Amino acid sequence: MSSQRNNLGEDSLRGSDRERRTLEERLRAALTEGVDLVELPDDSVGAPLELTERLPETQPERAVDVTHQIEPETPIAAPEPATAPEVETSEDLADSFDDNDMSGGHEENHPAAYYWNQLPRIPVEPARLERNLVITANRHDPAHAAFDVLRTKIVQAMQENGWSRIGITSATAGAGKSFTAINLAVTLSRLREFSTILMDLDLRRPGLARTLGLRDMPATADFLRGEIPAEDYLSAFAPNMLNIGDRLAVGVNGRVDDYASELLHNPESARVIEKMKKDFGADLLLFDLPPALAMDDVLAFRPHLDCVLIVVGGGETRTRDMREVQRRLGDDLPILGVVLNKADIDEGSTYSYGY
Repeated sequence: MSSQRNNLGEDSLRGSDRERRTLEERLRAALTEGVDLVELPDDSVGAPLELTERLPETQPERAVDVTHQIEPETPIAAPEPATAPEVETSEDLADSFDDNDMSGGHEENHPAAYYWNQLPRIPVEPARLERNLVITANRHDPAHAAFDVLRTKIVQAMQENGWSRIGITSATAGAGKSFTAINLAVTLSRLREFSTILMDLDLRRPGLARTLGLRDMPATADFLRGEIPAEDYLSAFAPNMLNIGDRLAVGVNGRVDDYASELLHNPESARVIEKMKKDFGADLLLFDLPPALAMDDVLAFRPHLDCVLIVVGGGETRTRDMREVQRRLGDDLPILGVVLNKADIDEGSTYSYGY
């Protein structure tokens, strides 16, 4: 691993103090003015803190990109469907309410409650989640607090700007974007007044199903094509002692699709996502996107995003790659923040949290 990093040249990101400061200056120059840069310990991703703040250092040997590095030992079968209320059809129920009455979707007599009650439930196994680095579930890793800060900043930005759709991407593979996506979604679920939907839109190398230990799951492509309804595609967490909220729905991807870019560009995909958002009364949509420089998938889905969160892998992501990501995304798509993941933090600069 270290030999590969040594061959990256002066344009790569390094872990030492001297070269990390150089990296900070380069990233600031590469991104638009006003974008927050977050530098966090190895295999942790966090909130847009000031550069003077640091998190406790975690074990360097732990994997970060759970998308491709975590293989559950005994996968959980697909969640059992929840028992639905006695109604004729979902359309009949939705038609009995005012179409404009979609604020919140949390009351039991609200049409969105029907759709939430339909969702299959994901069993919550604390040991499995901890092994797969869902650190915001058990909250044993002090780095989980950074996600709480990130959550607050995101909610404030979404409310101030009227945004509801966040794309989470990276320049290249291995930076930890899926790690960021699932941990952010779990901490958002603890805000009882918000409902959040996380979708795995990395159709070429899906990872959320593996992270959660799920198998035989529906394909995101089938949902985007309108072949299956949202209540058959999404899942929610079963009641649990970890306080993972019941207004978080996760759409994992059970099958690779060779026509990912065309599908993400298709107007039908935008239509079914909008219908899902309305039916569930979702406040926030999180999209775990592919790496921005891998193919043209992110570019194809770009018109359907309000903003983007970029995850940078310390010692791996090159500054010129970040400049190219910004060029592809364009100046009119706001960058909500830049998360510097897998950074080596000196012990003396550790940010302390008390519990």
